[in-house]
Amino acid sequence: MVVKYKTLKKDIPDGIVNIMQTIAILVASSQGQEVQKIIETNPNWPSLRVDCWRNETHLFDQLSAYPYGLLVIDFTLLYQNSAPESFFGRLQAVSPRTAVILLVKPEERQQAIGYLPQNAADYLLFPLDAVELCFRIERVLAMSSARYSSDSPAQLDPAADELLMLLEAGQEINQTLQLDEVLKIILSRADSVTGADLSRVFLTDRNESLTKDGSVIKTSPLSNQPGENSLLFLLAQEVAFSREIICRQRASSSEWPHQSLQSVLLMPMVARDKLIGVLALGSKRLSAFPDDQIRWLSVFCDRAAIAIENAHLFQDLSSAYIDLAQSREQILQSRNTLQALFDGITDDLYLVDHNLKIKVLNRGQGTKQAFRPEDPGGEDYVLGGWVKTAPELLARIKESLRTGRETTWIPSESEIDPYLKDREFRIYPIRNRLAQIEQVIVFAQDVSERRRWQASLFRSANLVAVGQLAGSIAHQINNPLTVAMANSQLILLETSPDSEAYDLAHSILKSTERMQGIVQNLLEFSNQETYFFVEIDLIETIEGALALVSQPLKKVKIQVIRDYQAQPRLSASVSHLKLVWMNLLLNARDALVDYAAQPQITISTNMVSSREVKITITDNGRGITGENFEQLFRPFFTTKPVGKALGLGLYSAHTIIERHNGQIRAFSQPGVTTTFEVILPLDNPQGL
Repeated sequence: MVVKYKTLKKDIPDGIVNIMQTIAILVASSQGQEVQKIIETNPNWPSLRVDCWRNETHLFDQLSAYPYGLLVIDFTLLYQNSAPESFFGRLQAVSPRTAVILLVKPEERQQAIGYLPQNAADYLLFPLDAVELCFRIERVLAMSSARYSSDSPAQLDPAADELLMLLEAGQEINQTLQLDEVLKIILSRADSVTGADLSRVFLTDRNESLTKDGSVIKTSPLSNQPGENSLLFLLAQEVAFSREIICRQRASSSEWPHQSLQSVLLMPMVARDKLIGVLALGSKRLSAFPDDQIRWLSVFCDRAAIAIENAHLFQDLSSAYIDLAQSREQILQSRNTLQALFDGITDDLYLVDHNLKIKVLNRGQGTKQAFRPEDPGGEDYVLGGWVKTAPELLARIKESLRTGRETTWIPSESEIDPYLKDREFRIYPIRNRLAQIEQVIVFAQDVSERRRWQASLFRSANLVAVGQLAGSIAHQINNPLTVAMANSQLILLETSPDSEAYDLAHSILKSTERMQGIVQNLLEFSNQETYFFVEIDLIETIEGALALVSQPLKKVKIQVIRDYQAQPRLSASVSHLKLVWMNLLLNARDALVDYAAQPQITISTNMVSSREVKITITDNGRGITGENFEQLFRPFFTTKPVGKALGLGLYSAHTIIERHNGQIRAFSQPGVTTTFEVILPLDNPQGL
């Protein structure tokens, strides 16, 4: 025989029904009229009194003026005058018999659960469901009626004792959020009310499927009997499918062979249309579960289901908190590492959103722009600066935000904006977990050094080509030059010194000798990679360099003063020393152009010791400022505009003098004089 129950309806003991008719309800809610209408239109409650609280300053005065059995109140109103703990304390003092149902927004649910042990009988989530509201009110009123009846036991139906026991159990399970404790209370009170010989709770997993072993809580001496356990699990699966109560008795010994159970009761535990578990009870007695017990156990199971669900939520929250606590240090470490990398990049980095606002920028750029990385003033910098100066850059950023493709923008070499000049902008899109473009990274890289290297490599290639061309031209000129010199010498031998032809031949010979010196200098200039030390005349190398740069010096009317107090011979590479003097002379010329009224360069030589000679080249030009002295002999350093110089002249001179085991130093009084001093040994090994 199977008996199924879908609703409680009105089959409540007569003594309790009579008391319920005298209970009044007070509604304190922003949706009070809606709640009042739902209650008053319920045909099962024709004589219930329902009042709406409208005076916001005298709620407790109204509760003390009339014995309301139930208060339906918005959770937020508990905070109106004091903390919720104080509210329940005052309620206990003013109207101790008033039960409370909390109306809760979804985000307030966890807080509301915490106040169920205070004196709240239940809670409902917004938006309100009329059927659920009526069911919860009916259940709370029924339990409240049992509490009222405890003052006059003579009028109480016998089932009220069991109801009060379950009511106390409901209060107990509201006072804990530990799943094991909740289940122990449920099973203990179910055993006490029904006298069951076997009681179990089959819990569901996240897919609402029952598990036979992993989540089964069991008690009583028969719990270890495999036959009984299998029977209850099969019936529990049927209950999980139908969501209906099953009460079954054993019809004959053949129906449940090898088992001691004579009666079974299985009840679904449902919270907010979700199956939480199944309460399974078994007894050795026939007809062990009367209708009153089933009815009140049904109400108790609904409340127990909410308690189990809350315990699950608390368990999940605790696990999440533990995981979060364990990973917090790793997250912070990862964040700090990424922040250090982000700030450690010396080039400029921005995060730009769809509104073309800078959300984050690295510390280096923040320092340049004189605001902190987190300062929102960076937003205005983009819109205020780049709209006018770099519309193409903004167009590339918009394109990357729209298409999700990486892109690059390089300003033209003629760009005059100091921030955009010598920059290369790369834009990288950032996607969220839904693969949507939220922001882009703008990486502004300084490419001035790279451009100088590229320019230097290009010019170095040009110098090689010029050197090869100079060598080729010099060899081609040497042949006719030799013929001209030989013929002029023959004419001189055969012509009288007093004749006009003799003077012409002598002029031709002198000119060809000068041309021969120029060709020799070109050949030496074209062969700068090979150091070949021979004994040379120092003054000849200086004069050879002057011959090569005489035209640039005469063009700007520079006076060259020679002060050769020492004219030693030394072991050196002729072509390289000439290159040193040329670089120093040309640097001096550049310092004099458009500056000195009477530009002059003084070249002097002096013996430092019997083994060393000092050569100084002094000009009265602009001079060298202090901050440039440290970088003076570094490769590619120049104070001239980009494209006007390689920055290799002084570096080459320094390298050559070092190869000669000498020293080169600079002294300057800006605006007065600048002197380059070279000290060379006389006895370098020859043939190096």
